[in-house]
Amino acid sequence: MFPRILKAWLPVAAMCVVIFLFSQDSHSARHSNEVLGWILTLFGINTPHFHHLFDYPFRKFAHVVVYTMLGALSYRGFALGQRTFSPAAAVRTLIFSAAYAASDEIHQGFTQYRGATVHDVVLDTAAASLALFVIWLFTRKSRTRRPMVAAISSSD
Repeated sequence: MFPRILKAWLPVAAMCVVIFLFSQDSHSARHSNEVLGWILTLFGINTPHFHHLFDYPFRKFAHVVVYTMLGALSYRGFALGQRTFSPAAAVRTLIFSAAYAASDEIHQGFTQYRGATVHDVVLDTAAASLALFVIWLFTRKSRTRRPMVAAISSSD
């Protein structure tokens, strides 16, 4: 049982460490600008205009990616091998993700050149919700779904 729990929660712990390390970076603006500049260079549009245009969405997109991953991984831990979607695991995942997002923002409030915002907590929790929605889509049981061949033949 212990290896199974470890296998389920070790990726969650690793993702939390990654988020923590990113949030303690007092030079995150400079680092994200470097990454954004590299991406814009790939498309041949690395100009101050495009840099300014994409800076804010790029930073928020990073929040969405990281917390979608945290939501998916933590759901995996809370569901612990269930084959169908577990609403109880989903609620635990949302509570965990929102609490971690809030603690991350509080941590950023004590980091030089960083700030804490409720907006980011909401965005991070919404990203975890996105992960849960995608998981629900892939694990739901549809009572009305019929094989495509049966649906085509019955419509004649």
